[in-house]
Amino acid sequence: MAKPANGHVLSAALDTLVKIPLDHADDVALVSAAKAVWYSNLDLISAAQAFLSQHTDEVELRRAGYLLERLTRFSCVTDSRALEVFKALELFLRSTPKQAITSQTAVALRKRRDELALSWGLNEDLGLKVQTLLPFQTRHYEAEQRAAFV
Repeated sequence: MAKPANGHVLSAALDTLVKIPLDHADDVALVSAAKAVWYSNLDLISAAQAFLSQHTDEVELRRAGYLLERLTRFSCVTDSRALEVFKALELFLRSTPKQAITSQTAVALRKRRDELALSWGLNEDLGLKVQTLLPFQTRHYEAEQRAAFV
């Protein structure tokens, strides 16, 4: 089955998510982005290009990159999908390379142990918002979603 070239679902969700600090992320948009990455047949390269064509703010680009990479760390992501996400992330890295941040921010985030947020140059992370995603990455839910796309 061919992947749709339209990345509007993911791009719209990311657009909502990157506007505010990640620990205040909109739950509906977060779930929508996660499902698009985890279970859809969406072409993630096209979705990343669509997002990048509409955003130039460095913090927003870093948030989006962090979110996409963070979503690959859930067990429901297949190896092939994670590889596709990392190819899409290359586009983000060209726009805003990962960087080190101040030691004060690093100390605060290290207490929460989100090294990924640090690597994206962010002084914020998803924090407890990750709990919103837990029901959507269970084996049962995953099986239902994968069956829907067969």
